[in-house]
Amino acid sequence: MKQQTQTTVRQLLVSEPPTPYADAACEVVRETDAGITRHSVVIAAPLGRRALMDVLFQLAPYKAHGPDRFGRVLDNWGIYDRAKTGGGASTNLFDQHVRSLGDHWRVFAEHRDVFMSTFQDTTEQYRVVPFLCWTTGEDGKRRWRLDTVDAEQTHVEGLAGTDDNGLHLDSIVGLISLAYLQPQLARNWPAWKALVKGGKSNYIGPASVPMMALMHQRAILNSAFIGAVEALELS
Repeated sequence: MKQQTQTTVRQLLVSEPPTPYADAACEVVRETDAGITRHSVVIAAPLGRRALMDVLFQLAPYKAHGPDRFGRVLDNWGIYDRAKTGGGASTNLFDQHVRSLGDHWRVFAEHRDVFMSTFQDTTEQYRVVPFLCWTTGEDGKRRWRLDTVDAEQTHVEGLAGTDDNGLHLDSIVGLISLAYLQPQLARNWPAWKALVKGGKSNYIGPASVPMMALMHQRAILNSAFIGAVEALELS
């Protein structure tokens, strides 16, 4: 059985959401099959280069060395590419991240192109849309679904084919958005602490936020926003 409705971030938070989510609508879909309920939410707040940086910076502020904080973050995330071609120190640092961050590192690797593409597009035509998807079983336990989203396969009406408009749904941006909208969730996220203990990790500040969201995904999944979505009466 499939049910669907529209609401707003404001109604789900029962408070005034900050920019860039202030006027954002939410498309909510609920599907139940064999005792498993799948919840999907698209937050209609497309984030371009500057808006995404503002969200990341709010969650983990730091003063970059030099005037280009976009370049600093892109350089941090570029470790994937340097490890493939550079060898030596880059490969060693890459391996440190793999060993220390495990599955979180793998999941971010699957979504990294969306983040990189958003920051690289100075025209702001490439924009990412927060997407949330989780399931609840008969036992009531929630589980995230953090797979990458193919816009042509999305079951959210009105957003199929979003690639044609420069819009790209992403579930890690969804996690980050919930942490941004509910500041208590990220109150203890370190802005300066390197993610790899004892390593020469540059993953601090905005570059660390996707990984921090993955590391705290359970708290985000049990947040008030998620509960409000599940409490909606859908038709």
